[in-house]
Amino acid sequence: MKMGSTSQISHIAGVLGRTFSHGGRSVSGMTATLAGGAQCQSATSAMMQLVNLRAFAGVPESIGLPLSTDRPRLVILGTGWAAARVAMDIDPKLYDLTVVSLRNHMVFTPLLASACVGTLEARAVAQPITRLQPALYDPGNKHIVAEAHTVKPYAREVLCRSEDGLEFGVTYDKLVIATGSQGSTFGIPGVKEHAHFLRDVRDAEAIRNDLLANWMHANIPGRTRAERLRMLTTLVVGGGPTGVEFAGEAADLINRELFKIDPERSRDSRVVLVEAAQMLGSFDVRLRQYAAGKLIKAGVQLKKGMVKEMFAQHVVLQSGEEIPFGTCIWSTGVGPTEFTMGLPFAKTPRGRIAVDEHMRVLVSEEMAAGTSQDGAAVSPALGPSTPDQVSLKTPEHGDEAQPAEALEALPDVYALGDCCACVDNPLPALAQVAEQQGRYLARMLNKEAKGEAVEDQPFVYKQLGMMASIGGKSAVLELGSQEKEWFSTGGFWAWVSWRGAYLTRLGTFRNRVYVAVNWALTLVFGRDVSRW
Repeated sequence: MKMGSTSQISHIAGVLGRTFSHGGRSVSGMTATLAGGAQCQSATSAMMQLVNLRAFAGVPESIGLPLSTDRPRLVILGTGWAAARVAMDIDPKLYDLTVVSLRNHMVFTPLLASACVGTLEARAVAQPITRLQPALYDPGNKHIVAEAHTVKPYAREVLCRSEDGLEFGVTYDKLVIATGSQGSTFGIPGVKEHAHFLRDVRDAEAIRNDLLANWMHANIPGRTRAERLRMLTTLVVGGGPTGVEFAGEAADLINRELFKIDPERSRDSRVVLVEAAQMLGSFDVRLRQYAAGKLIKAGVQLKKGMVKEMFAQHVVLQSGEEIPFGTCIWSTGVGPTEFTMGLPFAKTPRGRIAVDEHMRVLVSEEMAAGTSQDGAAVSPALGPSTPDQVSLKTPEHGDEAQPAEALEALPDVYALGDCCACVDNPLPALAQVAEQQGRYLARMLNKEAKGEAVEDQPFVYKQLGMMASIGGKSAVLELGSQEKEWFSTGGFWAWVSWRGAYLTRLGTFRNRVYVAVNWALTLVFGRDVSRW
């Protein structure tokens, strides 16, 4: 199409968005300039020039709908357990959907330890968000690969930033914040620089490559005995389910696949697990003893202690003992992220977003009444605002917690999963908590869109139980709640139940097939020890 009139260019400028300024010249002013130039040969070139000018200006631009619908826009921040469950269960006939996350997939975290040692391929534990909710393929819905950095509740807008630094805004009618948490270092020097966290597929692949690299480099001629033993030591800090499962998987890798390659090097290899309190502390004492016995029999060294400082090749415990390592996995719990800490909402003493029993975000009375403004500094009265102000030793529900009566729910803004906690009944940061919250909120939002009452239906958590693999063909299983345990066992059948439960909970048939096939191949041929 030839550019023959000013009206054509004006129309293009209007399609591209609101008027913006750049060096004192607006889009409307540039429209006239483009119309007067004979060089513009097509509508496409004019559009590209205007888009480039907007990007050059550096002004956040709202992401508009590709088409107009009568449905409200639901924006979900994150692709973790809670966010993925909301996206799966929400009715796309009732809402237009936007998912904002740097990841385009959900990670099935209970199986990440298996991906670290080649029991499973990485893609087996990653579930693309578009497969979990096929409606994201529709023109009115989208997944945006970016991270949120600011929420402006009065403007109903989330400001986001892409991986390459582009900033833009996403407007919403309803907002779900489910950005999760991050590994907690407790402020211990050196942890961020020298330890691996196990929270994503990239973490699993980095750990796998580090393990295998140390295994191969330890055998280079001329290596000192001390250096060889250091490189063959895998240190696990944290005795929760993740740490125990990884220790068991690493011991299996050493005792089976690596032993076949080089028995002497395998005998020099060791896995050390350090825990400050109780290993598998949330399990029954009988199961903890069983798990400890199995790990010790597999060659895992259990140490009770607290890390004081970490260096590139060793850690120092509070007792003064030094433990050299080749690979260190840090699995001591989770804490709030800088994004959630910087939001202008109330926080618990541990820095999680405060919510009510309907998962609605709580704010000050001033914000609820609309008397404060977007961009205002976060009031200290609302709780901690930076990660260094948070201590995981502080009770989440106690004297330091914000009284619920002093806070009010912010309409149409919800928080789920690890990043939040109910003021009256804080729950642990567990996958089953996040998933149940996501299922609950999607159900409530669907009912609300249909005009049904939801105020009298608060969220109620139902603890289903706990499971942990401890290496080999053994696991520990505890069903029921801490108040009323009705079944617990350890051994082979617990391991079968562990595998069966997680296989059925995988979100898609595709991933169930991947995992089942990977398990079968590992059983027949052993783990893959290729290093990429």
